[in-house]
Amino acid sequence: MTRDVQVAILVADGFVPTELALAQDILRIANRLGRDVSFVSQIYSMNDEELVEGMGGILVRTLPFTTDNSVLPDHLIVLGGKNAGPGVARLRARLHWFERIGRDIILLSDAAFEWQRLHPDTEDVTTHWEIQQRERDAGFSHGGALPLFSQDSRITTSAGMVSTADVVLDRIVAPHSLRLAQSVGQVLLLDNIRNGHASQPRSENDISSLQLARLGSVIAAMEANLDTPLSTSQLARIAGFSIRQLERKFQSAVGQSPAAFYRSLRLRRARILIEQTGLAVSEIADACGFGTSSNFARRYAREFGHSPSQRRSQLSAAGQKRLAAVHDATGRTRDIATQSEIALSRSQARLQPGANG
Repeated sequence: MTRDVQVAILVADGFVPTELALAQDILRIANRLGRDVSFVSQIYSMNDEELVEGMGGILVRTLPFTTDNSVLPDHLIVLGGKNAGPGVARLRARLHWFERIGRDIILLSDAAFEWQRLHPDTEDVTTHWEIQQRERDAGFSHGGALPLFSQDSRITTSAGMVSTADVVLDRIVAPHSLRLAQSVGQVLLLDNIRNGHASQPRSENDISSLQLARLGSVIAAMEANLDTPLSTSQLARIAGFSIRQLERKFQSAVGQSPAAFYRSLRLRRARILIEQTGLAVSEIADACGFGTSSNFARRYAREFGHSPSQRRSQLSAAGQKRLAAVHDATGRTRDIATQSEIALSRSQARLQPGANG
């Protein structure tokens, strides 16, 4: 007899489509290959919306997430995204209730970070390396271990993104059938299912060309000193090279001088803070070692083609436009549904005895 395993996928506006696609596809393939277990998934809105828009304009139809459904999910997956944090905060008590009744919960990327913020005394919490880097650069965090995912009782927090495949296979499919999880991995051309101990990269610069050039210590020093940039001579001493050797290695590995790479690194970090935090431009300029706001704005515009303030205005306008589009789409859906109900009522009325006099 086949057992149905209920999986609830929770989304908020701005969710990560990669995470949704991987979670759904893992379960779809498991259903194709499995015999004794069937995974039944449903998408729920964290804010009780009918339509939820993900990054890139992907729209999904959802149900409201309540605890009075006749069938409660066995597993909950909370996707990351720009509005996952407020959603997790809003549903905190409900998630704890599911945990208490023995349901397993997986929180991905931004959702995991919000869980960490709400539970600062919990040690085993994993977020995406970029989120941790952003918080560290903004002065809110000092880093820590970066596994793909970690488990604390029935709560699993994960880096999300492509590691969504690993955590869904490991935490949802494998407990019901390890053989099935391995078979799904083979269909997806995965060499193996990575467990939670596998490591994430530590930064955007954790790449092989820099490591092969023996520049790891220099990059680490740059990232640790964004607010007070080190000189090229100081970086050379850290690496144990002459200035000329350091310049040649950087040119060979990344096609830039150490100073240009360092400046570009600081500007890329500044862009993350501009786009993903509410810090003032002057605070970001100081945090990334540019001194004055005017110098920062000039360098930023030269690198990205627009000023920090212009970028924030663009993001604000785009967000308002997307919100209006979602509300319009939701309104049209309701209008169509209402018209259909009216038409059905009229049709049924015509079929009633004596409806036409």
